Amino acid sequence: MTLAALSVGIDDPSGVAEARRQASNLSRQLDFDATVAGQLAIAVTEVASNIVKHGERGRIALRPLQAGSVAGIEVLAIDHGPGIANIAESLRDGHSTAGSSGTGLGALQRLTTGFEIYTRAGKGTVARFEIWSSEAPAVPGALPQGALCVPKSGETACGDDWALLSWHGRHALFVVDGLGHGPDAAIAARAAVDAASKAMQLPAIDLIAAVHDALRPTRGAAAAVAVLEPGKQLCTYCGVGNIAASIRADGASRSMVSHNGILGHQVRKIADFTYPFPRGALCIAHTDGISARWDLSAWPGLEQRHPSLVAGVLFRDHARERDDATVVAVRNEETSR
Repeated sequence: MTLAALSVGIDDPSGVAEARRQASNLSRQLDFDATVAGQLAIAVTEVASNIVKHGERGRIALRPLQAGSVAGIEVLAIDHGPGIANIAESLRDGHSTAGSSGTGLGALQRLTTGFEIYTRAGKGTVARFEIWSSEAPAVPGALPQGALCVPKSGETACGDDWALLSWHGRHALFVVDGLGHGPDAAIAARAAVDAASKAMQLPAIDLIAAVHDALRPTRGAAAAVAVLEPGKQLCTYCGVGNIAASIRADGASRSMVSHNGILGHQVRKIADFTYPFPRGALCIAHTDGISARWDLSAWPGLEQRHPSLVAGVLFRDHARERDDATVVAVRNEETSR
């Protein structure tokens, strides 16, 4: 069973309770034992309480992870607050900036894996960490990735979706935006991901053609695939509709080309293009629920951070509340997960 990522808006203390409840539900579905589930609850309570106390408003995103047979959860905490002036002090043991029942951000480094913060004065904070049901094994060939996929404000079904499909050292990053929003858009998006999963071994252009055929009974969608070959340092991209994608390497970005159309209904041309994807580069793709008017140079040092922090910052600063919003970042780098 594939579990969906969850996202909880944090505007007041009720949001803290909801984030903790959603984390507990997810940990039960992943068969976490009581000790690990308790650690997750403490960690989520700490970062969510910090948002209420200092972050003005924000969001907790929970994403299921899998390393071999071991399950985990990534927690991404995003806020619009003043930033953390002194990270070293905030990470000191026993320093709980929110006055919460936890023991401060320092304790999260002991309770969690991969704890990392990106913050700027006056610009807010994004923090991430992972909690695993047991020690996770190394997964050869896996690429660091991060994503947020959030429905339009007031909706529960998300008309966007995404997947990173890996097969024999080849990774297909697929992003889809079902036409409109709500349940019918979500049905189209899920059908697109299912079709892409079945066609994951095909060249990029044929994968998109397979998705086009599969979406004929639905309202249709915009979608794109970036076939990443880390060993060859290449990305082959094919997109139809309003999916924006780029390769970020050595401080410069290169946008990738999509053609106009609606998969499942009206497509005049399907074509693919090949781009360099050097070591350390980021492939970033997003739906039109994220404004395309961004440049990573506006956030000093962010390019080198974990892809989840990149996705979190772009979502926070450029998401449009009137639409579903999805942003995914993948780095050409070996990882233990």
